[in-house]
Amino acid sequence: MSEIQDGLELGLSATRTLVVEGSHLYSPTGKDEHSVLSSPAMIMEMEIACVEAVQGVVEASVGFHVDVKHIAPTPAGESVETTATLIKIYGKKLRFKVETKYGDTLVGIGTHRRAVIDL
Repeated sequence: MSEIQDGLELGLSATRTLVVEGSHLYSPTGKDEHSVLSSPAMIMEMEIACVEAVQGVVEASVGFHVDVKHIAPTPAGESVETTATLIKIYGKKLRFKVETKYGDTLVGIGTHRRAVIDL
């Protein structure tokens, strides 16, 4: 059974770094030289950062709501940093603030909700 541990508290966070390459890419023109970070890859990084933020505190969780904006491109070969911070706990549901940056540029921002589940 999945239990929420005593250490679950607001402010828990995790940051991930990703080099934008391979399956993380999307080209709006179909040309390799126009490839940028895809929205699905950015959202996956956000979800994984949320999982890592509460790793060791909850046994397992599943995402059930994503509300993000992808607002700036990141070229192929560059790195992005994605941070997730726990901002709300309501029962077995968790809400995270998520953001992805390319250097000082905000690439994506929003919230992600996860539910703690029984295995």
